Amino acid sequence: MIVGIISIISAIVNIIAGAGVLNVEGLPDKFDVGYIIVAIGSLIAAVLYFKFGGDVRSGAVSGKVTILATFVKVVGIVTIISGIFTIIGGAISEYFDPYGGVITLIFGLIIYYCGTKIDDGKQTTGDKIIWVLLLIAFILEIIGSLIMCIAFPIGTITGICGLIIYIYMLMLLFDPEVKSAMNM
Repeated sequence: MIVGIISIISAIVNIIAGAGVLNVEGLPDKFDVGYIIVAIGSLIAAVLYFKFGGDVRSGAVSGKVTILATFVKVVGIVTIISGIFTIIGGAISEYFDPYGGVITLIFGLIIYYCGTKIDDGKQTTGDKIIWVLLLIAFILEIIGSLIMCIAFPIGTITGICGLIIYIYMLMLLFDPEVKSAMNM
């Protein structure tokens, strides 16, 4: 939930920056509709992360395998949304590449598909492959969060939140129940 709140605040700041209200290095100093569109996509993504955190906290999403699968699906949906909004915003803004949005969209579809395979009740070789890919992804996210904590003073809070989330997800991945469900 904390990551969702921080992400919501960040997206709102980016919407304001896109409106030309902020004149901070690296942010637009003029009204930029494309930048605002991409920031709205970030806001929608942040709300989804916040909702997922709330669902886990309230018990609406429970069970180790279900939490992992739902997290991966949420990441997939968020990536899809980011891709779509980057395509639209990039088409009319100088700050974003619409082709990068296409790659992000495709990557999001793959992530979402993997999330659906985690809790489909079948134990296949594909589950083993997904388990290994998640292991690699979570380790990379932990490294990225550490770098964010150290290298970017403004990103320290986001980095700490990322560390907490991805260390938890990594531990969840090694849980015997999850390993069994994923044919490991």
